[in-house]
Amino acid sequence: MARKSYSEQEREQIRDKLLMAVLQCVAERGLIHSSIDVLCGKAGISKTFFYRFFSSKEELVLQALRYQQPKLLSYAQSLMDNTDLSWRESVKTFLTNCCYGAKTGVAVLSIEDEKEIRSCLSEENFQAFRQDQIIFYRNLLTIFGLPMDGIDPRLFGNMALAMMMVYKAIPDTMPFLFPEVAEEMVEFQVNALLDEMERVKEKAIKAEKDAQK
Repeated sequence: MARKSYSEQEREQIRDKLLMAVLQCVAERGLIHSSIDVLCGKAGISKTFFYRFFSSKEELVLQALRYQQPKLLSYAQSLMDNTDLSWRESVKTFLTNCCYGAKTGVAVLSIEDEKEIRSCLSEENFQAFRQDQIIFYRNLLTIFGLPMDGIDPRLFGNMALAMMMVYKAIPDTMPFLFPEVAEEMVEFQVNALLDEMERVKEKAIKAEKDAQK
């Protein structure tokens, strides 16, 4: 007979398992290939019990992406605190590892995933998630030492996600791109973004020094 009740601690553990399961599936296979049955199997629960936690797979994905955010911020901070790395090396390591999500375990939605989730979201939930994303990118830029008015967090988010999503889309979703130079493309794009971030950072430092004279 199937078990019908769980303690609060067990429910929290199951919830975390579902969040981790969908992040793993998004990173490795893409959401489009990850059914609720697969996610429930990873968490060790029935499909019926799933709906006591989340109203849909799409809601689970949004909560999982929110769940991932503090972990990414903590990772970014650990890189910035690493005295063996320069500022540029720290930020480059973070961005590069995010681009290679399938290898590093960072969940980045594919183009198909984003379209699927957006079609299932209410405007209110969509806007709430967008605000969460803006706050996340603003916090990330702060960790990287960039001034609040240095780079619009929405622009930074667009640039970073564009790199990650295009790399993930090669060659299945974007077959006319050249997969044999995909890693060189990531290297070029990361360095271009770093150049702009470094320019903004140096400009802020100069402005601060001028203000102290």
